[in-house]
Amino acid sequence: MKRLEACLLLQSLPGMGLHRSVKLVSHFGSAEAVFSASFKDWIEVEGLGERLCKELSQWKSYRSKVQADLKAIEQLALKTVFFGSAPYPKPLSFCADAPLVLFYQGELNFENRRLISIVGTRQHTPQGKAFCEALIESLKPFNPIICSGMARGIDIIAHRKAIEQGLQTVACLAHGLERIYPAEHSKFAQAISKQGCLLTDFLPNAPFRRENFPQRNRLIAGMAHATVVIESGVAGGSMNTANLAHRYGRELFAVPGRPTDIKSEGCHQLITQQKAQLLSDSKQLIDALGWKTEEQLKPGIQKALFQSLDEQERKVFSILSQKTKVPLDELALELGWKVSTTASQLMQMEMKGLIRALPGKQFEWI
Repeated sequence: MKRLEACLLLQSLPGMGLHRSVKLVSHFGSAEAVFSASFKDWIEVEGLGERLCKELSQWKSYRSKVQADLKAIEQLALKTVFFGSAPYPKPLSFCADAPLVLFYQGELNFENRRLISIVGTRQHTPQGKAFCEALIESLKPFNPIICSGMARGIDIIAHRKAIEQGLQTVACLAHGLERIYPAEHSKFAQAISKQGCLLTDFLPNAPFRRENFPQRNRLIAGMAHATVVIESGVAGGSMNTANLAHRYGRELFAVPGRPTDIKSEGCHQLITQQKAQLLSDSKQLIDALGWKTEEQLKPGIQKALFQSLDEQERKVFSILSQKTKVPLDELALELGWKVSTTASQLMQMEMKGLIRALPGKQFEWI
């Protein structure tokens, strides 16, 4: 069984869901390895239970259901990236509801890259547009990937400005790649796929429903190191994305507006609830994320950076500086930390440019 078929089959099993699917793949090493295991092997996976194991044992009866999806994927010549593989967005892999497979058109390369998500209202003001464009322009020296949802308003402004600045941009879609929504953004979709990619976890011809958008938003929030909200009411997609970013433990920034501005009420709420940091210029974001340009990371400057490590970072450094390619579980064992705690700390250090993530959940000091 090929990996794509195994991923689709696993996600299609009744009651399995993304959380359990990810747990199984993490436990056995790959989706295809799940189906090579025995009932005895499955029952040992924490949280699976006998009922789901029995359902899993009937997987052959569901195999015919995924054949139409495989054919559609082949006809559209879609590219795929799998959970646990090196090209998969590293921050997204730490989310409990991460998809097993992502479909894309264009070029996808997230390894050792900074990624910022920018979202906001469809009914933006001139001030919101200006701030979005100025922010992306000021971030160009750090060469981040700019992610958004290709919606009207702030989303498409972010994509267009990224393209103008020669930055990679990723559009996360709420549907399969056989269509573009809204239709008037088709020309931008072509430009995005040439300087980044169109990305989704929806199968071709999947029903296009309102509830698709919150599912899409988890990709925007989960794959980024930080999310920026530029103009938003107290409800809607931007706030959904912001709350997901907060739940995932990502850095969250909100741009304030005038006290009476309805289009900034959501941003003000995020700031007053201390979910988001107030963002009035790009330097605040750069400092908060600990970003350094290539010039700043020259050997002499990087040595000074080491001296500013906090206690937790020094513990990680004491291990990674003596070894190369240390696996996550081994590092957690040596540190005496939970794997989840270690993963969170490593992600923060990767965002600062201190460590590098390698294939197979291994890490090394830069």
